[in-house]
Amino acid sequence: LMSFFSCGIDEEVIPVVGIYRTHVLGVAGPFDLIISTHTGDNVLIEAPFDGENWMIVEADLDDKDERVIDIDIPKQTPENNMTIKGDGFYSDRTLELSYCIIQNGIKKDYTIVASKR
Repeated sequence: LMSFFSCGIDEEVIPVVGIYRTHVLGVAGPFDLIISTHTGDNVLIEAPFDGENWMIVEADLDDKDERVIDIDIPKQTPENNMTIKGDGFYSDRTLELSYCIIQNGIKKDYTIVASKR
């Protein structure tokens, strides 16, 4: 366990890491969303963010208070001709992400709701 923390992973990441039962509201679900450690307080999130195509995005975690962790998905390009940006929160084994995907000039807003298994 000590070597795990010496690799630069922030302790606030640990409760968020795992597999979630997930829905993209109004689009698709249920499916599994996977969150894994990356560096520091950053995680990688693997999911079909548009309800169809699986992709991996990086997110930054910040403690808001003792019970809530803020999630920031900075603007990034997980696939050609696609950008994603959003934010959300984690609290008590529940995750919510609101984000925007722009693909081929078309902007769509999405929300993911997930419960940790």
